[in-house]
Amino acid sequence: MVKNQQSLEREVKLLRKQVNTLNEKVRNRFDFLLDELKELGYRNKFSLDRNGANVSNMVSVVTPKKGLSDLVLPFDVESQVIMALKQINNYSKLVKGYGLKKILKSNTIALNFIGLPGTGKTLTAEVVAKHLGKKLYVVRYSDLVDSYVGETSKNIVKVFNHARENSAVLFFDEADAIASNRTNVMNATDSENNLIRNVLLKELENFNGVVIFATNLAENFDKAFERRIHMHILFKMPEAPDRERLWKTLCKGLKIHKDVNFKELGHRYSFSGGNIRNAILNAARFALNYNKKSLTMEDFVKGCDLVEKGSLSMNSSGVNKELRYIG
Repeated sequence: MVKNQQSLEREVKLLRKQVNTLNEKVRNRFDFLLDELKELGYRNKFSLDRNGANVSNMVSVVTPKKGLSDLVLPFDVESQVIMALKQINNYSKLVKGYGLKKILKSNTIALNFIGLPGTGKTLTAEVVAKHLGKKLYVVRYSDLVDSYVGETSKNIVKVFNHARENSAVLFFDEADAIASNRTNVMNATDSENNLIRNVLLKELENFNGVVIFATNLAENFDKAFERRIHMHILFKMPEAPDRERLWKTLCKGLKIHKDVNFKELGHRYSFSGGNIRNAILNAARFALNYNKKSLTMEDFVKGCDLVEKGSLSMNSSGVNKELRYIG
């Protein structure tokens, strides 16, 4: 029995060695082909020298309007955001005052906002940019992807250069795809995906500014990417007191009837900030439909019920996403 187990272990080790050798051969062969195509100036689907998409098609430029007073987050989350802002604003003091010159080589800070849709990740990115007096460059991975080999990596470099030249805060929304684990190279697609992540890591190291990633699934992160993030901030679903504050903040300036009870709404509906916003929009539609002069408690309850029903319908169909507009 012991001999059989030892024999099996030897076979497993040999198999692993063969797989690793195959991976290396495939990687080397693919890299060689890319070099050959580049030398030949190949202009077909796998061209490395094709003019890439204009960077303006890959970046949404946002002029921030929301400030810290517009942010409603749990105390611990808000404290972490403020801590990051203090580091950026007090870089010289941080380095000289605590002797961190060897460890902290630039005023780069990379933040990862983790949480479900509607929990305030995008709003917080806008608040960070507003506080720093910078534009917010929003990038979605789907806008970077190019069917031509090597072009997606070039697009990442272009986006970082564009943000660097304009001193903007770079915000990668829905970044799970670009920051997920690297894979063993079994085909050209694997090699391309690993190249993309390697380029991202390199640009992240060399960028002297603020980069924010928004993700939903933290457990899928590439470990090398995770180490280059200075702060991982978890955006949790708001508790009842925070939901009450969200209702009051989002309804500020609206025509609200005196019968509206925000505390009751906060305790009754376990919504994210995004879905509270949707409920408010639905309430306004009900008020408009009945030609009311102000939004009543009845309107808000109906608006919330629509969001709840919509969420249940989406979840039962296997779709898990924030409901932007309902009704």
